[in-house]
Amino acid sequence: MKWRSLVRYPLVALALCIFSVPSGGNEDTSSDIKVELSSQRALYLHITIRSRAKTQVTFSKWRLPWGNYNSMMLIAVTPGEHFVKRGYPVDDPSPEKISMEPNEEQAGELNLQMRLLGLEAMLKKSDVHLFWAYEPPKELNLPRRLGGWVLIPQQK
Repeated sequence: MKWRSLVRYPLVALALCIFSVPSGGNEDTSSDIKVELSSQRALYLHITIRSRAKTQVTFSKWRLPWGNYNSMMLIAVTPGEHFVKRGYPVDDPSPEKISMEPNEEQAGELNLQMRLLGLEAMLKKSDVHLFWAYEPPKELNLPRRLGGWVLIPQQK
């Protein structure tokens, strides 16, 4: 095995362990955030987030997962362990604010082709495993960090 392959296995395993550890004890965060492939637009993530605050809260809109390119961390890898290169476009935070009521949901979409360079070409060869991590605004009263996995099926 090459040195690069030997380093890659522990790196992927570490990322999986970090993303799979519940950050708020035994809390069930499944209804706090939902991340799935969009049914309306190819290679977009549809994300729904719920406020667990006890009162109305206001925070910067860029803190939503789709509000800024830096709001949600994405790592994509093929089953053959080829990483999809991430793009880092300039995306200055907007001063716009958003308010949410207790248990209110907000939904938005994130363009994966803008964040993952060469994703479409990779998907012609194999499935892609997308790992995501998100640190929600503290005002939403959610666990400090949320994370998960989405399978993006091969496209022929």
